[in-house]
Amino acid sequence: MKGYRGVFSKMGENLLERYVEDLLKELQEKPNDVDLMMKLGVAYVRLKKIEEARNIYKKLKELDPHKAKELLDMIYEL
Repeated sequence: MKGYRGVFSKMGENLLERYVEDLLKELQEKPNDVDLMMKLGVAYVRLKKIEEARNIYKKLKELDPHKAKELLDMIYEL
């Protein structure tokens, strides 16, 4: 059963990448939607795309400092 877990990890990563694409499309229509930004930031953290997560943090900081702090905490937990 070697590699069994890896297959599911890769599948989950692909789903998360699609989720990111969907969120980016939604954000084009609603660029200041704090909830969408937070979801995108969390997805980036889970994908270990830290620079992208930091960029979301910077935008959130202006719109909702509390949510920005939550995302920053997640970034630094890695």
